[in-house]
Amino acid sequence: MTDRMTQAAAMRDAFDRIEESYEFMLAYAAQGRKHEMVEGSGESQIRRYLKRFSAALDDLEKALDQGLGFPDGAAFGERFRTDLSVVRSVLAILLAQPSITSDMIDNTNGLIAMRSLLTGVFFTDQAVLPSR
Repeated sequence: MTDRMTQAAAMRDAFDRIEESYEFMLAYAAQGRKHEMVEGSGESQIRRYLKRFSAALDDLEKALDQGLGFPDGAAFGERFRTDLSVVRSVLAILLAQPSITSDMIDNTNGLIAMRSLLTGVFFTDQAVLPSR
């Protein structure tokens, strides 16, 4: 497997984890929770998914830093990295809260940076990375 294919596979793995986490966030937002519910593991599901999302962003940034970027779309690449940074910051703010409510997640889901990042992920998967 070439370096480009390996990097593309790493990005797609990060994309899958981002999408899975976001889908959980949509469901959590719809539950109307006023308080976070901690499970037997000592950590709530929402925190696990937010951490998974954040780790995927870290992995995605590493793949971008290794050279798999946007050679024909520098402005798109800059915006993608900015959205990644903003969403990482939002996730850190949420994880610092003593309790994460459904309203917090609903508002996070509606942020322009979140929507822009997700659309950028889907676009990158389809138009920038080598075909599967």
